[in-house]
Amino acid sequence: MAATATTLTRGTKQYTPLLLSLYDAVVLGFSTSFIWRCPTRKFLLPMFVENFSERHLDVGVGTGYFPTEAISRIALSQGVMRTNQHLSLVDLNPNALESAKRRVNSKHSNVDVCCVLADAANPLPTQLQGIPYDSASCSLLLHCMPGPTAAKSRAFKSIAHVLSRDGVLVGSTVLGKAWEKVDGRYVPKPDIETGRFTSSILGLYNRKGIFDNCGDDPQVFEDALRDEFEHVEARIVGMVFLFKAKGPRRDRVAEK
Repeated sequence: MAATATTLTRGTKQYTPLLLSLYDAVVLGFSTSFIWRCPTRKFLLPMFVENFSERHLDVGVGTGYFPTEAISRIALSQGVMRTNQHLSLVDLNPNALESAKRRVNSKHSNVDVCCVLADAANPLPTQLQGIPYDSASCSLLLHCMPGPTAAKSRAFKSIAHVLSRDGVLVGSTVLGKAWEKVDGRYVPKPDIETGRFTSSILGLYNRKGIFDNCGDDPQVFEDALRDEFEHVEARIVGMVFLFKAKGPRRDRVAEK
């Protein structure tokens, strides 16, 4: 496992082996469907699968659910397993990296998996800056990162730097309150539309340091994506901001 100097945040420290064993059922099953109102299998997974290339970078890996499912579904649809699939996993937590790699290779032993301990808010380490990636993902990551929205958005720049000319980034993050788009701009909805149960969970998670998303602004996220990519699609489903960005701006990459 390649490593850089990293410090675990309060959010990433939560991912112990015990929590990871419950992650799929609690986070990807119950929470996305009933708390955040953006079911994994209906929204998050299809977006991931549709944009999963033979050379993929996954930032904030969870349990490895998304790439494992993507590889299986692509093989099923094409009738054959890819023979040259490469997957780079990036996370601050070694437990998550080991769990994700083990999951992918237990089901798809032919996949070349590389694990890197790194913070996506900073420039990614040199071992990821060789052959460009054709696709990348950061699923359910940004709400766990500390700091203001603009600081979290630095991850888009870091990822754009290692993507190919036509490379694509997809991702999702839970917002700290309900938002909607009005006349092309995101505005907060009345607090009542977040829902009492969802609001209580958000409050608890932020107090515990599991989330740090009270001030997250989807407009700042989208503007940052447009700064780094030629084509951006973004929307909100329930409490989740979903995005797809394609074609890193070469002038921006050259500045890095």
